[in-house]
Amino acid sequence: MKGDEGIMQEEIGMSQRAVGFIVIMLIGLVGVHSQLYSLWELSFGHSQASELYSYMPAIPFISAFFFWLNRKSIFEEFYSSALGGAILLAVAAIIYILGTSIASTEIHDNELSWAMLSLVIWLMGGFVCFYGFHAFKKAIFPLCFLGFMIPIPSFILDPYIRILQRFSAEVSFVAFKSIGVPIFRDGMVFNLPGLSIEVAKQCSGIRSSLALIIFTVICGYIFLKRNVSRLILLAFVVPIAVVKNGLRIVTLGLLGAYVDKTYITNHWLHRSGGIVFFIAGLLVMFLPVLWSLRTLEKKTII
Repeated sequence: MKGDEGIMQEEIGMSQRAVGFIVIMLIGLVGVHSQLYSLWELSFGHSQASELYSYMPAIPFISAFFFWLNRKSIFEEFYSSALGGAILLAVAAIIYILGTSIASTEIHDNELSWAMLSLVIWLMGGFVCFYGFHAFKKAIFPLCFLGFMIPIPSFILDPYIRILQRFSAEVSFVAFKSIGVPIFRDGMVFNLPGLSIEVAKQCSGIRSSLALIIFTVICGYIFLKRNVSRLILLAFVVPIAVVKNGLRIVTLGLLGAYVDKTYITNHWLHRSGGIVFFIAGLLVMFLPVLWSLRTLEKKTII
């Protein structure tokens, strides 16, 4: 059992480490303050990109919650690792300088991506510097979860949107044909009885797909014990997103063709009804997959 003097010294050391880490964190925040302001505007604006990244303000709070939840395990054993932390801090600074310089000649969103990536690595470096790699390993989830604050670079986001758009169209077309709806397809344009609809980029379901990815990561961390199970669960995100989005397109198409065209042009189910199909996707597809993986884990199959 530790004596009173040992406990006091440990508490002082812990306080000093906390102050040091906070200082490093503040330096990082000040360094990217202009990009943080742009990210704030992006999250609370009224553009399509703002709707896509409306979840970002919640990310630090979710990360802080899991950090607080695991605080005893994280700080069970800690030590300084100045060299390892300094390397990560240097990498973060290099990424910020080079990344933002290159991105400034291309697309502003990519500049935010590089800046936020450098901030996340900077925070990791500060943590390693004052608490070491053992504590870092225990805190890996809340620290890496901050990565969802990084706007997806256009060279990754655009192909992902095209994949969702293409496969959503394929699923929708098969569904229309399977239920006997007269349909003629011209690329991404579907001609239904008295109605033509286009599966545009806005119909790709990218927003709900990102929400599903975040939800999947959280559920995998909470309910699953093995990384392989979590990866399998994450692998179901795209199929679930595609089927869910296909269901939405078919539903709106049928309502527009056979009930009222306003379901396509000016109806809340088209504008804001994504949450309905998101919940349906969770109930019908996601939760059974999660339950199956938990069952297999208990049987030590995976």
